[in-house]
Amino acid sequence: MTDSPDVSVVISTFNRSPSLLFTLDSLRHQFVQDDLDYEVLVVDNNSTDETRVLVEELIAGGFSRLRYLFEARPGVSFGRNAGIAAARAPIVAFTDDDNDVGRMWIATIKASFDAHPDVDVLGGPILPRWPSAPPAWLDRRHWSPLAIVDYGTQPFRSTASRPVCFLTANMAVRRRVFDRIGGFSPDFPRGQDHEFLLRFWCSGGHALYVPSLVASASVQPERLTRRYHRRWHRRHGAIAAAMRLQERIGHGGALLEKPVRGREFFGLPGYVCGELVGEVRALFKSWLAHDDIGQTLHHSHRVSYLAGYLRERVRKQIRRWRWREAAANLPLSPHRYVMVLMLMAVILGGSVFDIVEDREDWPLSQYPMFSTVDAAPVLRSIRLMGVTREAPVREIALLDDDLIAPLDQCRLSTGLARTFGNPSRRALAPAMMRDVLERYEIRRMNREHDGPPLKAVRAYDMTWTLDPEARNVDRPDEKRLLAEVER
Repeated sequence: MTDSPDVSVVISTFNRSPSLLFTLDSLRHQFVQDDLDYEVLVVDNNSTDETRVLVEELIAGGFSRLRYLFEARPGVSFGRNAGIAAARAPIVAFTDDDNDVGRMWIATIKASFDAHPDVDVLGGPILPRWPSAPPAWLDRRHWSPLAIVDYGTQPFRSTASRPVCFLTANMAVRRRVFDRIGGFSPDFPRGQDHEFLLRFWCSGGHALYVPSLVASASVQPERLTRRYHRRWHRRHGAIAAAMRLQERIGHGGALLEKPVRGREFFGLPGYVCGELVGEVRALFKSWLAHDDIGQTLHHSHRVSYLAGYLRERVRKQIRRWRWREAAANLPLSPHRYVMVLMLMAVILGGSVFDIVEDREDWPLSQYPMFSTVDAAPVLRSIRLMGVTREAPVREIALLDDDLIAPLDQCRLSTGLARTFGNPSRRALAPAMMRDVLERYEIRRMNREHDGPPLKAVRAYDMTWTLDPEARNVDRPDEKRLLAEVER
């Protein structure tokens, strides 16, 4: 390796020495011509594992292109910026400590920049290595939380008019870009690559998507759950709010140089609130229409993203609240706001009174249907029980939402009660029960729950004497079989 390499690869790492070894192995065995030189800089971001020992052993073992750096300030932005400062090449490439790159990765970076002298940033696909078969709902619409990118097989340019985001897990940048707009911002613990690209696009820069510039990423098992995806989109919304991203997107998705200040409500962008309402409506329609689960989850994740966005804007607005400016932006007159606040005080005060008195009074109660519960200490409900297929045969209560999705226990019990309680609808009950059984088995075979296989479902009319601690939830006073269906 010379003192003037063509490409410097920067990896900021923290306590991932096992996966880092896999990453460095892919960089050590690059296929390059004799006239192409590169270096690999591992920036230890204050790790407490064997990271330093690992890198030093690789260097001693003949990996002469490898260099070790230490950055005590926590945060991947500090790590990458330290690597940029130490890099000696005019091209700085980035990947992560849990990724591996193809054998032609370095050569593709150099060749692509040589072929496009006006391009300053390259990005490529990041393909998944699944720990197990992914769930059926996890299609390409839901790859963002997995740090996976695949924009197809055709190259294209990413500019302010078409701001398609690349990830630093597979990205290369000309050094002159950092001299012009600076490095990665430590103010963003997540989404640093997106914030960097926003500044790059606004400076007039051109990025190029190169399909042959391939990296791979190991997908962690915990990222295959819906709960993780909901949290990710909520956090991503907060990060986007810090960038004011929604206010910087114009017609057709083009990036605006500065955020647009439109109609606001208490400092919140009105059209973002409108978009949230629209996504909630679309989510409700998708759920009612029984759309494919991927489409329903798409709307659900958009709701999480926009809610996180507005929540972060509210926090920021509270921190810099100015009453006079806020009053000037109110869409209603101060007198009407006083009336609204008084009405809210009456409603909330009545609700607090009911809570203190342990009672439910309409219209102050949000749940007037429960106002007779205390007067009738007996609960009667229809419950479905699954009959297991394997010996010993036993009954299991179908209470968990995952077992009776897309229904929940409240809706299912209500629907069965209305069906069995109406002579004209009673004939529909077996079909309803069979539908629950089929959905249970399909979701079980798709590994969406871990319940045992069932051969039948039984509907029971059960009666309980209410216990404040619900200690008799599995021991009804009366249990009468209404119907049974087999698969």
